[in-house]
Amino acid sequence: MKKTLFSFLFVTSALFSQNKFYNYYTSGLEYIEKQDWQRAITELQSAASLEFEDVQRKRTYGTRFIEYFPHREIGIAHYMLGELDLAKKELELSIAYRYSDRADEYSKRISGGVKPSMVAKIEKKTEPIITQPKNTETKKEQLPVTVPSTINSNTASTPKTTVFVVTKKYDPNNSTQVGSRLAIAVLPFEVSKDASRYKDAVTNEMIDQLVNLRRFKVIERSSMDKIVAEQKIQASGFVDDKSAVKLGKIAGADALVIGNIILTGNAVKISARLVDVETAETLISEDAVSENNSQESIDVAIANVATMLYNELPIIEGDIIKVDAEELFIDIGVLNGVRKGTKCVVFRQGESIKHPISGEILGKKVTRLGEIIVIQVQDKFATVKPIDADQEIQVGDKVIIK
Repeated sequence: MKKTLFSFLFVTSALFSQNKFYNYYTSGLEYIEKQDWQRAITELQSAASLEFEDVQRKRTYGTRFIEYFPHREIGIAHYMLGELDLAKKELELSIAYRYSDRADEYSKRISGGVKPSMVAKIEKKTEPIITQPKNTETKKEQLPVTVPSTINSNTASTPKTTVFVVTKKYDPNNSTQVGSRLAIAVLPFEVSKDASRYKDAVTNEMIDQLVNLRRFKVIERSSMDKIVAEQKIQASGFVDDKSAVKLGKIAGADALVIGNIILTGNAVKISARLVDVETAETLISEDAVSENNSQESIDVAIANVATMLYNELPIIEGDIIKVDAEELFIDIGVLNGVRKGTKCVVFRQGESIKHPISGEILGKKVTRLGEIIVIQVQDKFATVKPIDADQEIQVGDKVIIK
């Protein structure tokens, strides 16, 4: 009886896993509808990582069929963000797999030099900025730059702020994606009474910065606010991490960004820590100080904290090198940026995917096998355990940090 029940649960889990692409795809279309282009790209890329080809008729959940055009919709989102080269590539790929009037329309706009009729109001910050170097190693990477203030445009003589540029350590777009990236939720920042006026602005800016980095799946603030209201949590803040973790689990987050704002004179300190939802342990803690309370300077500090969180979570690939009864071993460790509590996706590579017209090898078909979490880590390897296994994991299967 137990064996039969286990087999049923395993098959049910596998079937659900096979249809996860559909959940990502429909979520991406919802973001397209909301014109939230960056979140749309994240969800649609998650879908395409599991089911790559655009098709007119895609089977999902048994007998249900849908039109499935992830590359077309990714291309449209890139177009609306003004990223025309990326948009052209995705739209051409979509048309090569399956022609559609919608893809052709946007492709012709690009070819004709027609700019997006509505560009998302998002300031791209490929070179996030820092107000204070933390150590000499970071200081070596910094170049001084003068950034004009933008908050008091009606003031004749607006002061300029000297800040430092810190480059991102890696590009998530150059890494394999299997399913969703690490899902994080930003809770309302905790503040003292004298800093209460900064709470909403700082929380919203942190969310925007993390979305713009395209490293994470960032849960919308409206969703978190709804959960907070339903759980009847005090609006003034969270009593402890236990309450916060409960909210994170309800929201489907892997980790939480819990922050606070401290005002000392004119200086504003922004602190944030990333808390794992499974273990309630703090994975990363970062902070930055705005030396004055101008909105521009505070935004600089927030951008810096977001970038430091990003830099501490590199996307690294590795292999399963050993399988025991209850433990697995992977060939990446501390030297690669792996830490206790790091979550990884396990996948198996299959046949190569060729461009249907050019014949170019675009990558390999992947099968998501499940997720693992690091429980012990050494310099060159780590011990992990499964937390969401859809299929049996074997030596030689690939892993990638979520």
